[in-house]
Amino acid sequence: MAESTGRQFPSGSTTLRAVFVLLFCLFTICTSPAQASTIQLKNLVLDNQAGAIMARFGIELQTDTQVEEALLNGVRLKLECQARLFEHRSVWADSEVAGKTYTNKLYYDSLSKQFVLEKQGPDKIFKNESLSILLREEWRNLILDLGPWSTLQRGERYKLRIKVHLDQTDIPEWLKSTLFFWSWDVIPSATYQLDFTY
Repeated sequence: MAESTGRQFPSGSTTLRAVFVLLFCLFTICTSPAQASTIQLKNLVLDNQAGAIMARFGIELQTDTQVEEALLNGVRLKLECQARLFEHRSVWADSEVAGKTYTNKLYYDSLSKQFVLEKQGPDKIFKNESLSILLREEWRNLILDLGPWSTLQRGERYKLRIKVHLDQTDIPEWLKSTLFFWSWDVIPSATYQLDFTY
């Protein structure tokens, strides 16, 4: 009885391999972040202004297509910048010295056909037909007061950490807490850190 030296594959294995290759290609295409929007922090400066610790920076939205589409579809968004200043400790956990949060809201007004940005405080509403121009003008120079400069001690090391995210405002709190593992950010949040010695 002669033995076959050639390898035999079960029926349909070529088709199965083709399906796996096709699924892999589809997965790769679907997960590639083509034209994905990103948040970038620009010109971060920490300085003393009239005895106060001031964090100054700008925010730039790279490729704002996703954000614009969400706004045109009626989604309301909130920009939140959380600035936290820590004193660096080598043995124990870093100690928070100061913190401040800056927020504003974004939406599309279908009646005036303009994008709207609402800042904190009265009479802080800005509009423009172009989202890019509106964000460039209103996000290029943000200032956060982190408290008195006298809280800093000479010779100590500090970390300024800024987290920026843009998420939906019309999600009920009960849903956010129920689906705590779900990200409501329209685009990925970004965190920046500035290390310095006073």
